[in-house]
Amino acid sequence: MDWTLFGWAGIQIELPTSWEISGINGDEKNGYLRLDDDEMPRLELKWAKSRKKKPDLHKTLDEYFKLVRKNYKRGGNVSFRRNIDLIKDEDYLKECTVLGFSWKGGIRANGLIIHNPETKRITIIQVMGRLKENWRPTVLRIFKSISDRGDPELTVWSAYGLRLAVPNSYKLERQKLLSGYLLFAFTRGRNRKISVERYGPAEVLLNEYSPEENQLETWFRTRYAKAIRGYGFEVTLHNENGDERITFVGQQTRLYDNVPLSPVLIFDKIFKRTRLVFYMWRCHHTNRIYVVQAIGRSDASKKLAQEVAESIYCH
Repeated sequence: MDWTLFGWAGIQIELPTSWEISGINGDEKNGYLRLDDDEMPRLELKWAKSRKKKPDLHKTLDEYFKLVRKNYKRGGNVSFRRNIDLIKDEDYLKECTVLGFSWKGGIRANGLIIHNPETKRITIIQVMGRLKENWRPTVLRIFKSISDRGDPELTVWSAYGLRLAVPNSYKLERQKLLSGYLLFAFTRGRNRKISVERYGPAEVLLNEYSPEENQLETWFRTRYAKAIRGYGFEVTLHNENGDERITFVGQQTRLYDNVPLSPVLIFDKIFKRTRLVFYMWRCHHTNRIYVVQAIGRSDASKKLAQEVAESIYCH
């Protein structure tokens, strides 16, 4: 079984690569996520901020059990157990309050409810398996890998083989998880944005354009015509490990750009221009196109886009 690091909303865990997102709602403060394999639901993750220093985890678990009974009663009666010592390690999540639980119906599950006083978050995670399946080693590996750090430098986000990391000061604004298109868009304040997009299959998308010109650049200029309108760009093309890569670094153009007057320069310093940076590449191994876009009012946008692009391993 192959494993990968999965991240969402500041929570990181190791998961089998065959498990993929099948349901999601909420935001970074309160949300729900489910992952399935080809056969059945495999993992549920639920998180919520709590204002209480010592929240009643048993009460929260009671409410969660009601949802479990509602969602999984089809296989028969569901029986529950709590206060199960799943991880026999005194140092395991020692800064947190942790309760183990299990339930059994048409399928069975082991889970944890965790309160982290540093993040002020209550997290419920449960791993599900068939009744006669020996999935305990999988459960233990997943639970031992859980990380919910209070102030990480970077936050990891994952979906369908795409994994990226952004500074924790950037918050997820929206996402799209479609078969041929993935989007993660983040914001910081009013003027700073970073987004990551993945398109596929690249061969189909680029074959619409003449091979006599740079197909990747032509596709980009067509696809992002509206986004780049009003900007002047410096374009750099290069290859890395056989993959075509293009960098667009630009800034907002203004009507007075050709006016050589010092008052204009003063105005320009006061009202800084918007910087727009694109890092994009075609991965031949996976037959996909990746586009990282950063918007801001300083040259830091270029560094941010580059760092996020470098966090992505396309193959």
